[in-house]
Amino acid sequence: MDKEDYSYELSGAVAVSRRGLPRALCQTAVDQGNHGGTGEIGVTMTVALAPGTDGAKSGPERFAEFLRIYASVNTRIAYATDLGIPLEWVPGYVAPDPGRRRGRRRREQASGLEWLVWCVRNGIDSFAEVRVDHVERWLDDLARAGYSAATRGRMLSAVSAFYRKYLLREGLAAHNPVALVDRRAQQVNRAAGTPSATKRWSFEACRALLLAAYLLAEHRRDGRRDRAMVEILIGTGVRAEELVGVNLLDYRRAAQRDIGVLRVHGKGGKDREVALAVPVADAVDAYLAQRRPAAVPALRGDVGPRPAEPLFVTSTGRRVHVSHVDAVLRRLCATFAPEPGTAPPRARWLADLLATAQAAFIATHLGPLRDAIHPHSARHSYATHAKERGVGLRQVQQDLGHTSLSTTEIYLHDEDSIRDSAAHELSPALHRGWLATGPLTTIRETVRPQEE
Repeated sequence: MDKEDYSYELSGAVAVSRRGLPRALCQTAVDQGNHGGTGEIGVTMTVALAPGTDGAKSGPERFAEFLRIYASVNTRIAYATDLGIPLEWVPGYVAPDPGRRRGRRRREQASGLEWLVWCVRNGIDSFAEVRVDHVERWLDDLARAGYSAATRGRMLSAVSAFYRKYLLREGLAAHNPVALVDRRAQQVNRAAGTPSATKRWSFEACRALLLAAYLLAEHRRDGRRDRAMVEILIGTGVRAEELVGVNLLDYRRAAQRDIGVLRVHGKGGKDREVALAVPVADAVDAYLAQRRPAAVPALRGDVGPRPAEPLFVTSTGRRVHVSHVDAVLRRLCATFAPEPGTAPPRARWLADLLATAQAAFIATHLGPLRDAIHPHSARHSYATHAKERGVGLRQVQQDLGHTSLSTTEIYLHDEDSIRDSAAHELSPALHRGWLATGPLTTIRETVRPQEE
């Protein structure tokens, strides 16, 4: 039997896997046959139930109960991935269309070192039997496999949350083994305020991204939409998931030349309002002028936008997927700072555009980001550049929606919140003088607007 294959049982429900990846749930027996030339072994993990505990619940039901503690589907997926819970059991999870290209995936496949998988492989038969030394051995295995301290700390926190927020309350475990782990000795206790390893964009790189999105806005079918998304991402520091999650009714602006306000649906079901500086709000208004209707069923009596109508929609009127934010940034880099040896563009308008001084400025600052650009870097960059311009840490914390001030510190190498937002200082500064390398009218006179 192949040790690389595992199965898992919780309250009588057995999940069988092949090649280290979770497969369908089997309620009665473990499949030990041969599938595709790979043997499967059924390993049972039992659970000692406390008196009064409902033992009739299946494994998926119990895991779903734990994951529903978190309002965000993305948060549920993150916990499930670290713990080794099959994504098919995650409430609200929608498998990506295999025929549709998505952005980069977080992890190509299960590593086999997820907590539940590790327990099964090491013969731990019950949650109640897990000891501190088991957790420390697991962390040692993660370290030997090359997992960073930050990743090990995150995975350890996921296990702790599983015990603390669910297993202990349900009577499935008597103690939380993670609570006694010496995090300092395990080198997973990052001190508050220690900078994150996420790469920040320089101030000039932020300007280059904004300028690139601006120059392509009138030449690509969804150019205005993509420009508005980049403006909000860099000008407010919102998460990519928050950006695509906003609805049409979440945006408001009293009048032109006024700031805009965007209601953002953050982690844990917490909403907050972020300020959109005039340049950002102008980009949103330009997009709304040509926005396609959303594919949201109309109700009888509807005369305006429906509550669930997304702000950013695809060409078919559906909500933009979070992976599109990543794709937009990578496309901007690929357009203005292509890989060496890339064939020149066939479209005349794009060739003319790339010959301008503005394009040279963009290429200089986007070239170093080409292989490592990621939407979350915009969030770190917002915090850093706002702090450099004298914005208070508390205000940056409010802008980013952090519960803990120490979380905001990691990012740094109400009406008062809207009024004092760092967006008022940062976004205009990013736009100020960005066309100093040459008049934009030159581009508009020589470049013919057309789709690539």
